[in-house]
Amino acid sequence: MDYSNIKHFELRRKFWKIAGAEIYISDPTTSQEVGYIKMKAWKLREDVRIFAGRDMQRELVQIHARQIIDFGATYDVTNSVTGQPMAALRRKGLKSTFVRDHWDIYDSAGNTIGSVQETSGMLAIVRRWIEIIPYVNLLGIIFSFIAQTYVISMKQADGSDAVAARIVHRKNPFIVKMDVDMTDAQVAADPLIVLAASAMLSVVDAAKNS
Repeated sequence: MDYSNIKHFELRRKFWKIAGAEIYISDPTTSQEVGYIKMKAWKLREDVRIFAGRDMQRELVQIHARQIIDFGATYDVTNSVTGQPMAALRRKGLKSTFVRDHWDIYDSAGNTIGSVQETSGMLAIVRRWIEIIPYVNLLGIIFSFIAQTYVISMKQADGSDAVAARIVHRKNPFIVKMDVDMTDAQVAADPLIVLAASAMLSVVDAAKNS
């Protein structure tokens, strides 16, 4: 399958999953499954592997944390087919915990080439403070069902940022969906890097319930 032609991904998983998580990746324009992630319990953020299908016979991408403590961890993204490094994703720990999700994207030489930024506005801030304040778990559950939005931006030759993908993250008590749309992108980006960044958002979210 030529992933360079895919401009739309949907990542789907069960809301309640105690022993790890399974994330199914499809192309909503064709309803074809194009990827699969199976995570082990308690290791959701240390070693993520994206497969072409749930038979796990063909590995596409490996995402590996450089360190175990992941408050502001860096994750190396490798093309499993070629063995070549593709990018690195670094989560801004303080900002992501207290304000809104923010990840920087680096190339294999360590240069900043893009970012993943939550764009949910004040809802992002309210949601985070509810999550860390004791005795408001019920409110946290309610706010978790309000959609989160993100933008993946890539740097252009002049140093400015341009939108490469838009993400909408929705939940209900049964299913969590992440819609990743590159159809109206202002700049082209490697779909596998976009998929890796989206997968990490989904994996980190899944880890909260494990």
